[in-house]
Amino acid sequence: MVSIIEHYKVLGVSVGAGLSDVTSSYKRLCRLYHPDLNDDPESEEQMKKINIAYSALREKLKREAAFRERQSYPRPARRYTTPDVRTETRKTDVEAEKDANTVLSSYFRAIGACDYSGAYSFLSAYDRRHITRDSFIEWRKSVARLYPMRDFKVSGGRSGISVSFGEGKTCPACKFRVTITEEDMTDGSKQSGEVEKVVVYENQLWRVFLGYQGVGDLTRGFDERFEARRKRDIARRWEEYYTGLYPEYDMLNTEGMRKAVLREIYRQKRFGGTLTFAVFSVKAGNIEGNGQDELLRSAARTIVGTLRETDISAYIGDGIFTILYVELQKRNAKDILDRLTERIKKNAGPQLGGRATVVLEYESWAGRDYASIDDINKVLRKFRKKM
Repeated sequence: MVSIIEHYKVLGVSVGAGLSDVTSSYKRLCRLYHPDLNDDPESEEQMKKINIAYSALREKLKREAAFRERQSYPRPARRYTTPDVRTETRKTDVEAEKDANTVLSSYFRAIGACDYSGAYSFLSAYDRRHITRDSFIEWRKSVARLYPMRDFKVSGGRSGISVSFGEGKTCPACKFRVTITEEDMTDGSKQSGEVEKVVVYENQLWRVFLGYQGVGDLTRGFDERFEARRKRDIARRWEEYYTGLYPEYDMLNTEGMRKAVLREIYRQKRFGGTLTFAVFSVKAGNIEGNGQDELLRSAARTIVGTLRETDISAYIGDGIFTILYVELQKRNAKDILDRLTERIKKNAGPQLGGRATVVLEYESWAGRDYASIDDINKVLRKFRKKM
């Protein structure tokens, strides 16, 4: 599933932009990429992404506008029906900290179980007024793909503080330190970090207080971390995650591709999404001299040049290239791979391209149809290869 942040990036607008800005950018991109106005064969695929992004953002912004309008109406106080930990005002600070700790721990357990709707139910009324449930869920999914939390530990409660919500409203609060541990299931590496979280006491209930003033505020800090982390990962991918490359082709080898596949399968099972695994067998036929080597170098350049930063390619010998597409829709996979096949032949030049043989096999997994290393090997066995 494409995150809401990706939709903003497709349209070229900042996260939190209004409907008028989104619509203006959409119209501008239509004039650039509409197939009737652009002869580029890839313009149709780009236009599909633009339409999907505009439709998703338009509906999202309309829902948020309707929500804000409803919130402006005067209404009676409501009772929360979600599981709550109630604290009487006569309780001591130690007892209050214990109850607040319980709520914060429940919030992180829900996040760890990918129950983002349940986690939203523990947020303060202030956060709910400014952030819709759908926006919170989309944000948490984006965070989870980048930071897969595996464990947490709440410590260091400090009571006796207060939080001001404006308009003269102030609530008692407790502040905690939360140590979060992330684990990479493909190589067993772990990393830990510490954040501070505040739990406020409102309407005789302890609630987790994030303090965001809108969707833009919610995602702004994450966007900055996402971009920095993305650049670090790209640089580190070749240095740490995968060992052994084919420098001539700027691709992974079989061992590196196996690690990449295992990592993305783990992410797919935990956070959803779509994976497509494709295999190309490229042969030069009866061409004398270095024809096969020239063809393979040309094919490698073509494949690498068409991939996004989230996609991964490898050369595993005997003229066989593999590609792992991340979040590629099933219905589009065939068209994209067919166009890539034709591009491999075309870029090989008249002599090699006319006599080159390119055999394609691929499989896609989406939704609850998760991939596995055995599924990958079923595709490879048709070429008598295995990871």
